[in-house]
Amino acid sequence: MATTGTGWREEIGPGEAERFEALAARLVPESSREGRALHRYGQIGLAGRFEVLDGLPAAVAQGLCARPGRYECYVRFSSGAGAVQPDRIPDQRGLAIKVVGVEGTKVIPGLEAAKTQDFLAILPSTFPFVDPEVFVGLVVAARERGVRGLAGFLIGRLGFFGGLGMLAKLARSMDKGKQSLAERTYFVPVPIRWGEAAAKLRLRPVERPPTPAALPRGEHHLADELRARVAGAPIRFAVDVQLYVDAERTPIEDPTVQWTEAVSPFVEVARLEIPAQDPASAAGERLTEVIEGLSFDPWHALVEHRPLGSIMRARGVAYRVSTMARGASSELEVVPPSELGSG
Repeated sequence: MATTGTGWREEIGPGEAERFEALAARLVPESSREGRALHRYGQIGLAGRFEVLDGLPAAVAQGLCARPGRYECYVRFSSGAGAVQPDRIPDQRGLAIKVVGVEGTKVIPGLEAAKTQDFLAILPSTFPFVDPEVFVGLVVAARERGVRGLAGFLIGRLGFFGGLGMLAKLARSMDKGKQSLAERTYFVPVPIRWGEAAAKLRLRPVERPPTPAALPRGEHHLADELRARVAGAPIRFAVDVQLYVDAERTPIEDPTVQWTEAVSPFVEVARLEIPAQDPASAAGERLTEVIEGLSFDPWHALVEHRPLGSIMRARGVAYRVSTMARGASSELEVVPPSELGSG
């Protein structure tokens, strides 16, 4: 391994905490606090196992992956919009994991004793915005005025050509719903701590077929395909870590920059296995109910995996506001999927 991932630093400007509180209030206004502000639609919620591999190099054997082990986890596939919409509409897709039974001190004050570790991944390997204000402004404009509002905001903020360029970039990053979500590779596109190092993560399917699976017809065809797939066979992902190298090639504060494999190769540290299960059964429906009541937050993390960079710091405030507003389950009360009752 070419790097230890250390030597990184964050750049926190004056008045940042107050700015992020104001942004969170805009992102999650009083009038829309009945559900998740983003990734509201969960295609499917499933029970899984997170297995840390043995014999890892010291640089990546950190935090949750410091020693081999197997954990139960909750898995949620989702679409990024703040409203439920058909899968044929281009959208961002996400894969969220809540690992349960994790010992160690957690980041969020008051939740230090929680036994969960969350990882949130999306399809793009980079995040399109450096400035949290631009991201929040974009979400608010799209929510209030639709596509026209989105275009108007970006042109007003970035200029005519800059706004059109960003619109084109966003359009390219949207998933068109033409491939199974079980066959896609997901990224944590903003850095987190990895012990004393900094890192990004990738989840890649282990058994990707040579020909993509045929998708059913219907308004929620991605969800329907996942239900049918997992009812008959497990779904497996390899969990890979990519370590920080230097501020120019692997920046902490600029998530628009691609961390290339030529600069920092990925190292597999764990496996996510989603065993075959029936989402339509009584147990499956109960599991879905529980998962939709959970909050998936990158700040639900060991101190060894604290999120890094201004985008992640802003997300921390926004997630807290959203979680409190919709009355999500307390992180201190989360139990493994095997301990869920029927009621």
